[in-house]
Amino acid sequence: ISVQMQAVIDKWGNKPLSDNYIFPYMKGNETAIEAKAITRDVVKRINKRMKLIGEELGIGNITTYTARHSYATVLKRSGVNISYISESLGHTDLRTTEAYLASFEKEERTKNTNLLTSFL
Repeated sequence: ISVQMQAVIDKWGNKPLSDNYIFPYMKGNETAIEAKAITRDVVKRINKRMKLIGEELGIGNITTYTARHSYATVLKRSGVNISYISESLGHTDLRTTEAYLASFEKEERTKNTNLLTSFL
């Protein structure tokens, strides 16, 4: 845990820290359905705030998906081992991560091709 991560945990995390959860959204005794509903709600609230931040910064609508995409892409382009990326994304199969990253590369190639041919 970096100094910056610890600062976020200290400010927003459970007090005292839970063995299972850093942030105070789940207690650990939820059913699978309840856990999914809580996760969906938290992601929705985070995305709402991220959208406001993106608009304020003039970079458009950013979401948790955008952050996940950026995280994986930056790590890959920095030469990080794909096994680490896979584990940190929570993928149980390395092929899932490979497909995930390949889709980003295709998006990037398409975007760059459109830039190169925008004069037509």
